[in-house]
Amino acid sequence: MDSESEAEENRGVSDSIRASGDSDSDEFPELTSETLKNLPRLAHASSSKSALSRKAKGTKLPPTTRPALKRAASEDYAGLKRKPAGDRPAAPKKTAEEKAGNKEERAQQREEEKRRKQDEKEKAKLERLAEKEKEKALAEVNKIRTDKKISTPEMIVDLPESLDRVVRLQTEELLKELKVDCTEWMPPLPNAIRWRRKVASRYNDSLGHWEPRPLTIETEKTAMVIMSAQQFVDLATGTGPASLDAHATSVARAFPGHNRLYLIEGLELWFRQNAKHRNRAFAEQVRAGLSAGAPLARSRRPTTTPTVLDESIIRAALLTLQVDHDILVHHTDLPLATSQWIVRFTEFLGAAPYRRRCEAVNLAAAGFCMESGQVRAGDGPEDTFRRVLQHQARVTPAMAQGIVAEFRTARAMVRALEERGPAALEHVRKGTNRDGGYTDRTVGPSASRRMHRVWTGRKEGSTDI
Repeated sequence: MDSESEAEENRGVSDSIRASGDSDSDEFPELTSETLKNLPRLAHASSSKSALSRKAKGTKLPPTTRPALKRAASEDYAGLKRKPAGDRPAAPKKTAEEKAGNKEERAQQREEEKRRKQDEKEKAKLERLAEKEKEKALAEVNKIRTDKKISTPEMIVDLPESLDRVVRLQTEELLKELKVDCTEWMPPLPNAIRWRRKVASRYNDSLGHWEPRPLTIETEKTAMVIMSAQQFVDLATGTGPASLDAHATSVARAFPGHNRLYLIEGLELWFRQNAKHRNRAFAEQVRAGLSAGAPLARSRRPTTTPTVLDESIIRAALLTLQVDHDILVHHTDLPLATSQWIVRFTEFLGAAPYRRRCEAVNLAAAGFCMESGQVRAGDGPEDTFRRVLQHQARVTPAMAQGIVAEFRTARAMVRALEERGPAALEHVRKGTNRDGGYTDRTVGPSASRRMHRVWTGRKEGSTDI
């Protein structure tokens, strides 16, 4: 009974739909837009009419009837736009192998995309790490290397094989504490020391900072020859195998373009001993002259008369080294002092290029030295202000004390100079001491005008400072 009523309803809906067009055509070529718009409403009206008739008869609509009506209406509506079967190309069916191949290809594409994203992520991570390492290296090479603790470990000291064993051991131990490498080499001259440097940065003049570079070993343009006092005396007097001029020439030939240094050990002690021998010889001559007529008692001990040399010859030789051969001379008394001075020269050479660069920058920018320790700091703001004033040309401590007592701060003084003009400090009384005593004397008009030019002027080349 229910199936018959459902079929009757579907036929009623189909008849209603076809009643609005040409019943002889399956493709509905004569349907108008108005009919298409009313199509859902007609289907709903037909279904509502069937429902009312069933309600009057006392029958219930099965739960699957409404979806079936909607499906029938949608199929009829879709058929209006569907092309004939002959005009549409039939889609080729894919075989199981093709489907499996497409699935594998899609999986491979997904895997490649995943791998590409992972590679991009790793590349970005490596770039960030490289940038951090570059910044770290840049900060490392731009440390204040005028500090000996930072610059000295860059040095390498080449000690000669002929160096005294005690001096060598002491030097190696002292340099080891400073993290300086020591090596042994065969110099062209006995007891010649040279220095090398581990260079890991270079200065960029355009950017004004140090930049890292691959590590290289460069030889420093400084060489030092160590000799004892007796060796130097033999060279100076010509009693040795060579003269002093010949030795200095050989050093210049062995180290061309280098700063050359002679470290003479015990020469001051030799001068003292030579003076003592000279005084003793003079005393013996005096005694011999006084007792010329009396027989002298002979000593059983054999007497050895030490050779007394003229000190002026040795001092002239030292002067010749410095003037004619451009060789610096340094003196030590003991082997330990010799080792200590080797270490000090190493520290100085380690910081020398950085100190020269810093001085060049300071002179180009400020025109004066800006190293720490050049100006003594004050105990407080007022004391610092007073010291600043005293470093200005022709400003006496009494003037500075009076100005500080009047204005207390530099800002207050500058404000007064701007408001009152060049005569703002003319009548400021001078102070006599730091305890607060004053005199009737004032700063004066000339000093006031000079202070006004310095503290309110904009001329970079002003010489009033």
